[in-house]
Amino acid sequence: MQFTVLISLAVTVGRLLQPVLSFSPRAPPVHRHRVGGAISSGLALTAETSTSDGASNELLIEYCTGCRWMLRAAWMAQELLTTFEDDNLSSITLVPTREPAGVFCVRSCDDSVLLWDRKAEGGFPEAKQLKQRVRDWIAPDKDLGHSDAAAAAEKATDCETCPDPPPPRPLPKLAPNLSITYCTGCRWLLRAAWMAQELLTTFETEINSVTLVPNDEGGVYRIELDESMLWDRKKQERFPAPKEIKQKVRDVLNPERSLGHSDVTERTEAQGTETSQDAPTAIDDMTDDEAEEMRKFFGVM
Repeated sequence: MQFTVLISLAVTVGRLLQPVLSFSPRAPPVHRHRVGGAISSGLALTAETSTSDGASNELLIEYCTGCRWMLRAAWMAQELLTTFEDDNLSSITLVPTREPAGVFCVRSCDDSVLLWDRKAEGGFPEAKQLKQRVRDWIAPDKDLGHSDAAAAAEKATDCETCPDPPPPRPLPKLAPNLSITYCTGCRWLLRAAWMAQELLTTFETEINSVTLVPNDEGGVYRIELDESMLWDRKKQERFPAPKEIKQKVRDVLNPERSLGHSDVTERTEAQGTETSQDAPTAIDDMTDDEAEEMRKFFGVM
């Protein structure tokens, strides 16, 4: 009986984790065309696209909200930020996309480099695939260890049977953008990513993007909405509670919106304190005889 219960529990947990951990096991198709005598493809980055000269490298991950791919995008962002912590990966911006459906696209914020397009590749990237492409882009000499399984060199040939890739998508509108700057030395990436997911879930239609910004400044943890500072850990001397940030974001983007149980304002708290102080209690209404009888009943003299 206990064994059956354990099996059922394992199956349930597996189903819950499946949207985050399930990736297409088959290799994506390679689409190649000749461009000026060189080979240009979604699986290869040429020397011209490499930016290992110290330039600022910012990534953008678009994901479909209707397909519930926020956890997948946030997990991939954490994988990349952890792997390239010391390799000038400046930031990763998560961009919820409502249409068209089925979007999962990884590219540079200036749209100069496309690292992955789910519709063109025929599936999601494995973590090591995306790490290899990011490495080839920002740090070609970096060794990725067990994730560094280099593909065998292939001869350049025309491909007449492969379908042409879809036209490139225009860059999405990023504003309103929420940025979370966190200290890499303090290992606050998970905290920042968790807060990003909280805000993307609550403000699914109000926030267009959330950017995770690693920083080596000791103890830094800042949350900004466009140009407005919402929270600075060094000034407030503590981390924010989720409901505090949600209220601040709501007050800027949609003051009339109700946040449900997270919507406890200072005014409401003040009213509650005043009511609790002024409201008469049952003890205040007791006569002396009733009070004496109660003390006898409970054995208090």
